[in-house]
Amino acid sequence: MRCLELFQILKHKKAKGAFYLLFLFFAFLTTLNAKILIELYPTAIVKKDEVFLRDISKIKSDKDEIRLKNFLEEIVIVKFSSDIKKIEKNDVVESLKKNYIDLKNIQIIGSNKIVVKRATQKITQKEIADDIKKFLENRFKDIKIIFISVNKKELTLPYGKIEKVVKVKSKTSKNIYLDYIIYVDGKKKISLPIKAKVLFYQLVPYAKRDIPKGKVIKKEDIYFKKETISRKYNFDLDEILGKIAKRTIKKDSIIKSYFLSPNFLVLKSKNVKILYSGGPISIELMGLALQNGSLGDLIEVKNVSTGKVLKCKVIAPFVVKYVK
Repeated sequence: MRCLELFQILKHKKAKGAFYLLFLFFAFLTTLNAKILIELYPTAIVKKDEVFLRDISKIKSDKDEIRLKNFLEEIVIVKFSSDIKKIEKNDVVESLKKNYIDLKNIQIIGSNKIVVKRATQKITQKEIADDIKKFLENRFKDIKIIFISVNKKELTLPYGKIEKVVKVKSKTSKNIYLDYIIYVDGKKKISLPIKAKVLFYQLVPYAKRDIPKGKVIKKEDIYFKKETISRKYNFDLDEILGKIAKRTIKKDSIIKSYFLSPNFLVLKSKNVKILYSGGPISIELMGLALQNGSLGDLIEVKNVSTGKVLKCKVIAPFVVKYVK
């Protein structure tokens, strides 16, 4: 009763400062009576889709209420539907009620509104380029990377376990086109197209000496160097040996495929000797080549006597062998 009288006196005398102090005093007494004190933060950042009471507040309790405190910390207040969520103090109260919490011994103080943001993580443009570079060097052993084009300066992703997958979509002699795919906690979040400008290392054939026009290319006429070139050439050794130089090829110059022509031992529309063997019997026939042919090629040859077209193998200049 004396406290009430003091309250009325201070109010009537317009002792504003004293009135305010007295008000805080009563609030403090109320707080002392509470067994659980929940202090709400003005802002919070969370890593998961669910916002727990522990994420948005500081919870204090008496020693004998530690179990209740632990239970309160695990109460879900809301679930994220966007990157920013606003939670009212009343939302907290309703969540406590839904979990059958007796509010008589609980005091809630602090902010009346909490702005909650989802925690994010970033992948920089340099990190993306480094991932692509590492992938290309592991996937393609004979490659020189000129430039990697990444359109995004950085990627902003929700918090979680990140998994990166790089896939080759297509490639040319100068460019490789890729997909850079990001998963967060097993869910696909983004697929970023990447372009890498590259050069491929190849074994390039060079002339060991001057090769005159019309000469048949032999193994001792060439040597190989590993280097990058701007286009893909067919430098298979078997495609070079035995061919004829269509032009003079200077020493230490690249032997390109269009410098060479096939060394045909049989020419189309020219007479050839057909060898036929069946058991102990061997026969030589006169034939007419219907195709050009190099050593070992299978070509069609017409038997001049019968007019029948035979399948034959080139075994020597203007000599073929009948193949059954």
